[in-house]
Amino acid sequence: MNATKLKNAKRWKPDGVRPIAVCTLGFIVAFALRYMLGPILDESLSMLLFTLNCIFMSYLFGLVYSIALLCVSIPTAMFFFRKPFYMFDALTQRDLFMILLYAGIITLTSIIIEWLQRERYAAVLRQRVSDTRYQLLIESDQGRQAEYMKVRLACTCGVQFALERQP
Repeated sequence: MNATKLKNAKRWKPDGVRPIAVCTLGFIVAFALRYMLGPILDESLSMLLFTLNCIFMSYLFGLVYSIALLCVSIPTAMFFFRKPFYMFDALTQRDLFMILLYAGIITLTSIIIEWLQRERYAAVLRQRVSDTRYQLLIESDQGRQAEYMKVRLACTCGVQFALERQP
C-alpha cells in the first residue's frame, strides 16, 4: 500500500462561481418541489428535499457548500414548512430534535463524502504519476536499446573492416 501523502488531494472540487450557482439552483429546485408538495405533505418531511440537495451538493462540490446550504435550509424549512406557517415562533422540543437530526445526518454524510472524494482523487493522482513513470521507463529503455545498437553496429563494422584489411 502506498502511504504517500498528496497535498493537493484536497483540490478535487471545482473552483469559481459555478459551484455557488449550482448550489443556488439546487436550493431553489428543492424549495419549489417542497412548496408544490406542501398540500400533500403538510408539515411532515419539511427538510427532506433540502437534505437531499445538501447531500448531492456535497458529492459535487464538497463539505463547505453542503454546510452552507444546511445553514440556509434549516431556517427556510422552519419558516415555510412548519406550523405556524410563514412565521418564526418559539421552537418546540420536536423542532429542536428535527434540526439536530437533519443537521447530524447532513454533516456526517458530507464528511464521509468529502473523505471518499479526496481518496478517489488521490488515487487518480497516484495512477497518473504511475503512468508517467512507466512512460519514462519505456522511453529510457528504448533510448538505451538504441544506444546499444549503435555501439554494436559500430563494433561490427569495425571488425568487418579489420577482417577485410587482413591479407
